Amino acid sequence: MRNLKGNSRVPPFSREGVSLFLATGAFVGYLRPFPGTLGALQGILIYWLTMKFSLFYKLIILLFITFIGIYTSKIASELIQKKDPDEVIIDEISGAYLASLGKETFLEILFVFIIFRVIDITKPYPLKNIERAPTGLGIMLDDLVAGLITNLIVSLIIFGWSGLK
Repeated sequence: MRNLKGNSRVPPFSREGVSLFLATGAFVGYLRPFPGTLGALQGILIYWLTMKFSLFYKLIILLFITFIGIYTSKIASELIQKKDPDEVIIDEISGAYLASLGKETFLEILFVFIIFRVIDITKPYPLKNIERAPTGLGIMLDDLVAGLITNLIVSLIIFGWSGLK
């Protein structure tokens, strides 16, 4: 791991090393060409693995990922020297997990993935403004709002679809 402030290496078990590991989704964020898409897939995979958990435990997991994300993405962005580095994907993980809450079928999860990525990439109003919040919070918040919007859209699609039957 390179500390982009210089040629020094970040010790793997230091605060910075652990933060980079977590913020980059176990270094998946360094894979090209679509690290955000891979982060969204990670969030959906975590949801899929916890799908049978109660809503309470799912919310605890979401809060845990979110708070860890706020803390680690701030440190990672300082190390990488960018406000919202592409390598930091814990925000996509958290946003996709939130977008998946309450969804149970493959079709619903597929809708979540597609709609979440479209919203996350295009950043419609108010996401662009939310992204301007300070460091870790700004990195995380726009994807969480994108996840919430996605969840609502998919719920409306599924509700409308079931109403047609």
